[in-house]
Amino acid sequence: MEKKSNAGVLKFFGIVMILFAIIYAVVGTLAIAGVAEGILPGHETQEIIIIVLAYAVAVLSLICGIACVKGSLGVCRAFGLLFAVVGLVSLIYMQVTQSSFNLFDCIAMVLGIAIYYLARQEQ
Repeated sequence: MEKKSNAGVLKFFGIVMILFAIIYAVVGTLAIAGVAEGILPGHETQEIIIIVLAYAVAVLSLICGIACVKGSLGVCRAFGLLFAVVGLVSLIYMQVTQSSFNLFDCIAMVLGIAIYYLARQEQ
C-alpha cells in the first residue's frame, strides 16, 4: 500500500505563507508611512506595536514559507503550531478586549493548522 504524499500541498501553503509575509511587510510599511489606521482594529494608537508585530510576522511567515517549499518538516511543524496558537490567542484577545474580529489572525491560525497537519502527516 502506497502512502500518499502531501508534499505538493505543503509547498502550495509555503507559497501562500510567502505571500502572507509580503502582505504583512506592506502593512508594516504602511504603518511607518502613517496611513495604516484601521487596518488592524484596536491598534490605531499603538503604531510602533503594529510596525514591530507586522515585520515580526512577515519574517516568521517568510521563514515558514521557505521551510514548507524546501520540505523541512520539523521546521514546518514548529512554525505551523506557532502560527496556529498565536493566531488563536490573538483572535480571542481581540474579541474580548475590542469586540472585533481580525481576518489576518484568522488566516494565520488556519494556515498554521493546515501546515502543522500536513507536515505531521508527511512524517
